[in-house]
Amino acid sequence: MRTASMFSPGTVIASSVLLASLAACNRGSSAGSVDTSAPTSATPQPSAAATSDTTAMLRGTVASLQGGQLVVKTDTNTVTVKVADPLQVYDRAPGSLADVKDNTFIGVTTVKQPDGSEQATEIHIFPEALRGLGEGSRMMSPPAGGNASRMTNGSVSASRMSNGTVSSSTGSTFVVQYAGGTQKVVVPANTPVTEIKPVSKTLTAGDRVVILAKKATDGSLSASQALITK
Repeated sequence: MRTASMFSPGTVIASSVLLASLAACNRGSSAGSVDTSAPTSATPQPSAAATSDTTAMLRGTVASLQGGQLVVKTDTNTVTVKVADPLQVYDRAPGSLADVKDNTFIGVTTVKQPDGSEQATEIHIFPEALRGLGEGSRMMSPPAGGNASRMTNGSVSASRMSNGTVSSSTGSTFVVQYAGGTQKVVVPANTPVTEIKPVSKTLTAGDRVVILAKKATDGSLSASQALITK
């Protein structure tokens, strides 16, 4: 992935990010989500949604990758990111509720139910290398005609799962812990689960990606990881 920068549904990503989140790396979200609005290519300046003073989450489409420079087109700008060689690329693979165990770092999208509970609509399992990506809980911008949803990235607390598992044939409930809080989630048995895994791939023009970029003191951006968001 020599043409991307890093990671959900979100304005990230996602990852996410993140994220991302996953994030859940394809839908827009409010400030603080896995994805963030991107800086210009001339003078990269991560927005207020950056994860820290030195890290920013970017989401967009790969325009080009050449000479170690990844150009990503976001919804509003074109961003240039210096990428590591090799650049580690991550993609999604089918997963299952049985893969969600104690301390697993996940991104879970939920929709509030009439009784006030948060019900999962999809879960993304992150590898250890991406633990902490897009950590937190935030509201997502609803799709046209759709319902508002929440994205929560954090670690599963098995000690607070009903029946001690989330792979029950009738579904279950678990708690996602993140810095500053927790989110209790109702998980139907048929909840879609995807696992984010490292893959051997070189990014090409047209790939949708989420990038976790580091900002240098001169304002330039660099990245060593990228997440394909489809």
